[in-house]
Amino acid sequence: MPLTIAICDDNENQIKELRRLLDEWSADKPFALAIDEYISAESFLFSYPDKPCDLLLLDIEMKQLNGMELAKKLRSDGDMLPIVFITGYSDYIGDGYEVEALHYLLKPVDKLKLFAVLDRYIKRHTPENEITIKCEDKTLHISPDMIMYCEAVGKKTHIHTKEQVLICETGIGNFSSNLSSDFLSCHRSYIVNLRYVRSIGKMEIVLDNGDSVPLSRRLYKDVNEKFIRFYMKG
Repeated sequence: MPLTIAICDDNENQIKELRRLLDEWSADKPFALAIDEYISAESFLFSYPDKPCDLLLLDIEMKQLNGMELAKKLRSDGDMLPIVFITGYSDYIGDGYEVEALHYLLKPVDKLKLFAVLDRYIKRHTPENEITIKCEDKTLHISPDMIMYCEAVGKKTHIHTKEQVLICETGIGNFSSNLSSDFLSCHRSYIVNLRYVRSIGKMEIVLDNGDSVPLSRRLYKDVNEKFIRFYMKG
């Protein structure tokens, strides 16, 4: 499976050096690596909806919109894209907790430290940990654990989390292929995350937040059995 890493830095020499290190790191990896380069936070935000990435190496000290402001904007949109900050100062480390940065690397970037961060990311990066959602005007990385239920609306999928509803351009059939066995189809237009199910009736499922979704009669027995097994396992 290919990996895409974006570099966002307003120093072209720094971009060139990071690309060289990424090429060296990926030389013996069993996957293809794509590297996207951005000279400003604004150019990254402009391209990101159509050119999603798996990991962002982000400079903090940039003109106009800086790296920390870019990270906060992504998080305010609900995007949990993994971010490694590249900075010449340690003053920002406290702010990194707010945006859940993967790591900080101080300039000049130490090769071994960068490689260690990338190796750790690859070890933890699995489809179960994170999925990519293509919305109309943005692409988001979120954990499936954040999803309460999904609803088919026309050719799109409305993804209901605790905080918001995301409108995904992908149909519910294709979108469901990204989800684990914790998600069940309870109706032709609905998929629920078992971890958020409060109760199951003959014709509806009630979720922890009080929302209810329809339950197909023909699926009741199967859904109820899986709900019981899920909580016995837990």
